[in-house]
Amino acid sequence: MADDQPAIERQSFFEIMASFPSGVAIVTTTDEDDVPCGLTTTAVSSVSADPPTLLICVDLTARTLPALRATGRFVVNFMRAGRSELCLLFASKREQKFDHVAWSRTDGGLPLLELDVLAWAECTTEQELRVGDHAVLIARVDAGAVLSDRLAPLMYYRRSWGVWSPTQAPGTPESMRPIEVGARDLRWHGAEL
Repeated sequence: MADDQPAIERQSFFEIMASFPSGVAIVTTTDEDDVPCGLTTTAVSSVSADPPTLLICVDLTARTLPALRATGRFVVNFMRAGRSELCLLFASKREQKFDHVAWSRTDGGLPLLELDVLAWAECTTEQELRVGDHAVLIARVDAGAVLSDRLAPLMYYRRSWGVWSPTQAPGTPESMRPIEVGARDLRWHGAEL
């Protein structure tokens, strides 16, 4: 196979990746005029614990990318269940995404969606890589917090929103048992992207 020829068709790749459930995050920052902006992503991963480092992947055509590059700082808002409409808003090309959204600023001055998240991480970009049609931002985690360990995370699977359903292995110690969530939270919601 030639190096410049893709191994599989684009649609097949999308179908394969849709089979991998992911947590959902909204990445927020400010532009050069200190106006908040952001985007929805499922492409977030821890990279290192020492130093605390994570990465996000951002489409090269995303309107928020220039602000992410200019400030070199961002917040990853790890979304809680029931916030799919907010994620759809931040996945859109809408100009003023923060107009009717409750938000505050971190101590570092970045937008935080505090009422809608399980946890957040404030980051400083240390390296950017271009991989295909995306920028991979590798960032040091400077601050953050877990705001709720009792609510379920918002998940994305096969182009639908859903909620993680914990399972328990036999003999799991009480201290390691998963948090219970309500039965109505265990189904996949039908919103299609």
